[in-house]
Amino acid sequence: MNFSNFDQLPTALQTVVTQQTLTIGQALFHKGEPADTVFVIQFGRIRLLHYTESGQIVNHYQVNPGELCAELVLFIETYACTAIAEELTQVLVFPKQAFLKALQQDSDLAIAFMTQMAYRLHLTKTMLEVRGIRSARERVLHYLRFVMPTDQNSVLLKQPLKSIAYDLGISPEVLSRTLTQLEIEEVILREKRRITLLE
Repeated sequence: MNFSNFDQLPTALQTVVTQQTLTIGQALFHKGEPADTVFVIQFGRIRLLHYTESGQIVNHYQVNPGELCAELVLFIETYACTAIAEELTQVLVFPKQAFLKALQQDSDLAIAFMTQMAYRLHLTKTMLEVRGIRSARERVLHYLRFVMPTDQNSVLLKQPLKSIAYDLGISPEVLSRTLTQLEIEEVILREKRRITLLE
């Protein structure tokens, strides 16, 4: 099930859903705000993060089209982080209680919800492993191998390099230099947004 496809949603959700459009840099919600709505990205990208007391930004992960955002609020009272639009973004907005009731009544919706949560847990675990690698070179290669489709040696990057750098826990400049060096070493081949592993 594609959560952003209106026609695939249970009727109970179709009757209560609204839409919201965000500009680049606009907040969808802030950490600590009362949580009464769940979101699905229709187009654009949302990054979840929080700010430390010293003002540093801690990146969590990015939410892409078709994915749920702030699903944790189904079980807590306030938003656990801040959500910022990385580009022009449109979201579907669902009342928390209506979405929770729909999950209880619609097994297909519940399975789709659990499938997405399981994938997100796997992705988060993998990105933690990647960020634990000290070498930027090995960190980038590990990431490329992870996002590469099974039994293929190339991948079309759907995210901007800046977003990928945030996910990897390195600066965009370091990512760009690392990719350039890997290309010089003939470890990868870059064709616009497509990267092929030559190893």
